[in-house]
Amino acid sequence: MTSETQQGVNDEIREAISQAVSVQSNAINTLNNEETVEEISRVALEIDEADGRVAFSGIGKSGDVAKKIVDTFNSIGVTSHFVHPVEALHGDLGALSPGDTLVLISNSGNTEEMVELLKFIRHFDLTTVSITSNPDSKLAQQSEYHIDTKVTDEGAVVDLVPMASTTATMVTGDCLANALMAMQDFDKIKFGHFHPGGTIGKQLLLDVNDLLYTDIPRTKPSDTLAEVAVQMSKGSKGIAVIRDEQDIVQGILTDGDVRRLVEAGTDFNEVIAGEVMTTDPVVILPEASAIRALEIIEDHDITQVVATDSENKFKGVIHLHDIMKEGLSS
Repeated sequence: MTSETQQGVNDEIREAISQAVSVQSNAINTLNNEETVEEISRVALEIDEADGRVAFSGIGKSGDVAKKIVDTFNSIGVTSHFVHPVEALHGDLGALSPGDTLVLISNSGNTEEMVELLKFIRHFDLTTVSITSNPDSKLAQQSEYHIDTKVTDEGAVVDLVPMASTTATMVTGDCLANALMAMQDFDKIKFGHFHPGGTIGKQLLLDVNDLLYTDIPRTKPSDTLAEVAVQMSKGSKGIAVIRDEQDIVQGILTDGDVRRLVEAGTDFNEVIAGEVMTTDPVVILPEASAIRALEIIEDHDITQVVATDSENKFKGVIHLHDIMKEGLSS
């Protein structure tokens, strides 16, 4: 291949990429018009007020998009499921119940299997919604609600390949999800409840109490440094938390402090903890989030932080290593 030919091929590739990006960007921007926003709002209100679940149906690429929207809805606590149009017509209509909302996805709005499904569910007392790019299609005309994605060009080298239509439909699903979150005051805590197993859930739900190490022997301000060093070793976290008889934190000494005192020639049998301890240690409440503890540790360039209640009573320590074991990062 000559350099001129190669350059021509490269130009075609760049043009194809630019075309896909441009057309799909335009398809998304086209959704942001008053008419479409109003259509999406009406559907979101209907879903929010409905007593039943939300079902999505589509075939081919539209089916794939429908499944993705189902996943998004379930992640925000809106109970949803996917219904395959062909399987529904062969026995799976039992997955639908009165009061449900059925969202039918088809770019053309005239997909035979989808039109057949809509025809046979009329007696189910469902709310029907269609998402198409053709307001004059059978689905658009026969469903109770319709969202027009207004896609006229896929942006593909071969325009029959679904590209902009699937992108616009997926964004429409995200718009519905966002509207529902706004209606239901959905926040990070609620999101975390639906994602307890992964890093996201841990960042939102894991708190200091969950990672507290409490087996730190009590040392008193009057204890000698030799006694403190022994207790620090027993605690195995490289920290001594000096407390009074009521377990109120008076200060701390770390293994780093001990090393510096050794280097300074301090007499560990004569000097007491109260004379050299840090009297204003960084503390955190047990109910604070673990990710907040990590932020404090990093901000102060320390390896652990002491947890106390509102009256400064000792509750434990949370160590950087224990936080990182959970896969958290700030």
